Amino acid sequence: MIGVDWGSSNLRAYRYGPEGTVLERRSGGPGAAVLERDAFEPALAEILAGWTDGRVPIVLAGMAGRRGGWREAPYLPCPANPAHLAAAAVAIRPTIGPCFLVPGLSTRGRDGVAGVMRGEETQILGAGLADGVVVLPGTHSKWVRLTEGRITDFATTMTGELYALLLDHSLIGQTATRGACDRPDAFTAGVRRALAAGGIERVLFSARAEVLLGTLEPEAVESFLSGLLIGGEIAAMRGLLDGPPALIGTAALCTRYAAALSLAGYPSAQILGGEMAVSRGLWRIGRDIAALRGPDGTGEVS
Repeated sequence: MIGVDWGSSNLRAYRYGPEGTVLERRSGGPGAAVLERDAFEPALAEILAGWTDGRVPIVLAGMAGRRGGWREAPYLPCPANPAHLAAAAVAIRPTIGPCFLVPGLSTRGRDGVAGVMRGEETQILGAGLADGVVVLPGTHSKWVRLTEGRITDFATTMTGELYALLLDHSLIGQTATRGACDRPDAFTAGVRRALAAGGIERVLFSARAEVLLGTLEPEAVESFLSGLLIGGEIAAMRGLLDGPPALIGTAALCTRYAAALSLAGYPSAQILGGEMAVSRGLWRIGRDIAALRGPDGTGEVS
């Protein structure tokens, strides 16, 4: 089979052997966010050239299944495991071969707050964890509860997006020297301040005030602000934790979160590679699709 992780800005594709070994990997191509519906198939055919004869099943996670994407794969309510995602995958039959769009997941907490994810569920379920909390840092960080191999609940924080907005469109960004080198001391100070305050509401403006008072260098603002926001995120979400969570994502960002979690009293957070997790998740879902719909997945193709 072939697995595709199609994000908003790019895609990654994997060609698997019979036991799930990744035989070849490709990346690049247009992101799903810039494509019209009729452009998905030719874009996919280009990156998969030579991999398929029109019969190999292709499992696609991520934004190809969003509303307005290639074909909408509606959100599946939690709890969910790979078999649930496989059963709800939307099947289409373009000339390139049978394709299965993995649905995203939705949740609604006891407080009525709704959440959705699309793409992250494949990484989480590919990580091989059975119980506990998984954090996926990023533009919209996900805090996910796993129980017996199922995603049972999750919450989203907009930490990465807030960081970019504050630097680009606020008074805080006006005091910062952009693109400065990483300052671990300033990051730690920001994390400690947000944790002590229990959030960012009372302390966020200090990223500007400290510069004006001469107690924070403009070159340290980016690191200090990152610490404030990540520390505030952990302060807001620590009620979910009964131990250190697992982290899935890029090494640099996960290392930063691990350092902040240690300051919050959760040392030794496990860091898992995002690409390995998504490739394994695509294989697990594809294997279940084959079990439900036959070896080539065509049993329920419309």
